[in-house]
Amino acid sequence: MSKLSPTNPSQLRVIHTARTEQAINQAAQEGLRPLVKAVIPSNQIHFRVGVYQHKKTGEIELSGDVRMKFGKDYECVVESRTYYPYHFPSPYAAYILPPDLAEGERVWLDDVIEDIVAVWGPQGYQPRLEHAEATWNGKDFVIHFIPSKDAPFLIG
Repeated sequence: MSKLSPTNPSQLRVIHTARTEQAINQAAQEGLRPLVKAVIPSNQIHFRVGVYQHKKTGEIELSGDVRMKFGKDYECVVESRTYYPYHFPSPYAAYILPPDLAEGERVWLDDVIEDIVAVWGPQGYQPRLEHAEATWNGKDFVIHFIPSKDAPFLIG
C-alpha cells in the first residue's frame, strides 16, 4: 500500500483510499489501519450543463458554456445549471494507513476523500482535488492545498 506513483511529483509514500466496506475490511485484515471518514459533497464543487434537443431527430447536445447557441433546429430542454459531477460507491471512505506511518510524515494521498476545490473555473467549472500532498499529524492528514491560494483561477 505504500508504492510510489508516477503522478506523485515529490515521490512521497502513497496513501491509498478504500471506498467500499469490502475494501476497507480487506485492508484491516491485512494489518493496515483504515481512517474512516464521511464522504460529504461540497456545494463549491460543480460543473455546468445545458441540454439542447434536435426538434426532428430527438438527439441531444450538451453545453457547458452559457454563451453557446445552437441553431433553430434545436430547443433548450434543460436550462443551463450547475450540478455535482462525481459519484462514489459509498457515503464513507477510508485512508488506508500503513502501520509504520510516522507523525509528521509527508505523504501523497492518491484519492482525496475531502471535497476541496482544485480549480476556480468560469461558468460553473469547479472540479474537486483528486490527489494531494499531506502530512500525518498522528490523528488525521493535513492536506497541503488551500483553494483560495493554490487553486488556479481560469478565465474564459
